[in-house]
Amino acid sequence: MMDRAAAQYLTVGAACLFVFVLMALGVTGTWNLVAFDQAFAGWVAGWRNPALTDAMLAITSLGDGAYLRPMGALVVIALAMRRAWRPPVATATAFLLLPLLVNLIKSGIARTRPTIDLYDGADGFSFPSGHAANSALIYGAIAVLVFRSLTGPPRWIATVALALLALLIAASRVYVGAHWPSDALAGLALGGLLLTGLAAVLAHPSRPLATPRTTHVLLACFALTAPLYAWYALPFAHTFYEALS
Repeated sequence: MMDRAAAQYLTVGAACLFVFVLMALGVTGTWNLVAFDQAFAGWVAGWRNPALTDAMLAITSLGDGAYLRPMGALVVIALAMRRAWRPPVATATAFLLLPLLVNLIKSGIARTRPTIDLYDGADGFSFPSGHAANSALIYGAIAVLVFRSLTGPPRWIATVALALLALLIAASRVYVGAHWPSDALAGLALGGLLLTGLAAVLAHPSRPLATPRTTHVLLACFALTAPLYAWYALPFAHTFYEALS
């Protein structure tokens, strides 16, 4: 009989898969997704103002591959310090697999972005959002590590903050005109699907994935580097996202 934890992972994974497939079917014309995307994107555009734009550009930069790749490497290193092979190998595999999967789906569906000519190659297509997918997986993995190694208020504050950041990055992709809302939802669902599988793999054995000290160092690295990277990326982002000009 399936235990409770396995059933929970299966339920969350199934929900993520359902959302992704639903969005994919809409994009491929099985049901009318265009009206939802256009209406929601138009509503988001109505909220644009200089102060919110700066905030959203800073947030969206934290989903850049240039920032997520080093953070992902730090997560793998933190897991490897426990000298158990399965957590770092499984995590590194998930981190490497997701971008390949996103690009494969992008190339297969070839959906046009709301703002054209933002990127080249497979990245030039819109569905799903790679920023949303990779943020959900990598920040989600940090949240899993935090939840498994810390206790008390820091555990909950950090976990909620990381989950909120992934959601805000997905929302920012719509705000800056890089993606349709369904792209962002599909990205979150796809990243969440891999995260659920990764969390299930890391659930056994049940000992902490990292020491509290290691987790605190990882969180400190994030807290110090995230504002610096967002500040560094902001001038470029202002000229890059045409929808905001």
